[in-house]
Amino acid sequence: MSDSKYLFQRNQTWWVKIAVPASLRSVLGHDLRRSLKTRSLEVAKEARWPVVAEFRDMIDEARKQQERACRTPSGRDAVSGVGFEITRREDLSEGTYLLEIHHPALARAAAPGQFVVVISHAHGERIPLTIADFDRDAGTITLVIQAVGKTTREMQQRCQAGTKLHSVVGPMGIPSPVAGVAKAVCVGGGLGVAPIYPQLRAFKQNGAYVIGVVGFKTRELIFWEDKLAEYCDELIVCTDDGSAGIPGLVTKGIEAALEQHPDVDRLIAIGPPIMMKACAETTRPHRVATTVSLNPVMVDGTGMCGGCRVRVGDKVKFACVDGPEFDGHEVDFDDLMARLRRFGAQEKLALDAWLNSDPEAPSRAD
Repeated sequence: MSDSKYLFQRNQTWWVKIAVPASLRSVLGHDLRRSLKTRSLEVAKEARWPVVAEFRDMIDEARKQQERACRTPSGRDAVSGVGFEITRREDLSEGTYLLEIHHPALARAAAPGQFVVVISHAHGERIPLTIADFDRDAGTITLVIQAVGKTTREMQQRCQAGTKLHSVVGPMGIPSPVAGVAKAVCVGGGLGVAPIYPQLRAFKQNGAYVIGVVGFKTRELIFWEDKLAEYCDELIVCTDDGSAGIPGLVTKGIEAALEQHPDVDRLIAIGPPIMMKACAETTRPHRVATTVSLNPVMVDGTGMCGGCRVRVGDKVKFACVDGPEFDGHEVDFDDLMARLRRFGAQEKLALDAWLNSDPEAPSRAD
C-alpha cells in the first residue's frame, strides 16, 4: 500500500480523497474529499483512516438506499424510494422554509461552516446549501432555504415531510475553526441567521463567550431567536424598520458589541455579500479577525468547474474546496457580487419557463 494512499495535496495542505463507485455518483458525486488541515505527511497518514472509514460508511449507506429503491415500485421521484427522506418541514415566513433530512452518515460527518449540494428530483439542478443544523443522534441535517429562483421555489412547493430529495452530497467545504477563541461575535443577516447557528453553538461548546448579532427586515421575519439564545451569552437583534431590537443594519449591532467588548477575538458573518462587506469594513478599524462565508455560483462542488472562484487578497480561491469561509478583510466583494449577477438573465428565463409550464406553480404575484 502506498504511503500516500487516499491522500493528495492542495495548497500544501493534505486532503483525503476516496473514489465513489460509478453507480453512486449521481447521489454522492465523483469522489468524497476532506481537508486534514495539516501540511505534515506523517500527521496526515495517521489522520486519514477515520475519514476514510466515514466515507466508506457514506458509500455503504448510499448503496443500501439504492438497493431499497430497486425494490420499490417506480413512481414520482419526490415520493419514490430514491433519495433521502424529508422528516420535517417548517415554514419560517412566506418565502423561507426549513427542511430536516434523514441522512445519518452525513449528520455524523457534518461540522460548522460546511455545506451540501442538493438535487431535489431526478431532473433537477445542483444547488449548494449551507448546513443550518445537524443532529448526530437523530441522524438528521437541517437546511433553511429562501424561495427566490426557479429551483428553490419549486422545492418550496414540492418538498414536504415524507417526500425525498433525490440527492444530498456532502459535507463539503472546510469546517470552521472554533477552538482557541475566548470571545466571538457571530453575525447572521436574513437567511444567514440559520447557518450561523452551528458556529455559535460550537464556539460555546468550546468555552468561548458568544455574542450573537442577527438582522432581519422586520419583526415578522424573525426566526430561531430562542434557539440562538440558548448558546449566546448575549443576543443582539436588529431590524431594518426598527420594529424589534436595535433599529438599523447588523453593523449597528456589531458596533454595540465591540463598544462593550473591545477584547473580541473573532467575528464571523454570514449573509448577503453586501452585508458581509459592511461587517468587514466595520471591524477593520478595530483589527478584529473577521471571517465570512461566501456563496458564489457553484456547479460540481469539487473545485473542477471553476465557477465558484473568488479573489482573496492577491490570490484566486475556489469557495467549494478552499472555503467557503475566508478572511473578510481580504475578499474582493465587488468581484464576487459582479459574478453573482452574471447569470441573472438566464435565472429569470428559467423561473418564467417554470411558472408558465407547471400548472401547480404559484404565480409570480404569489
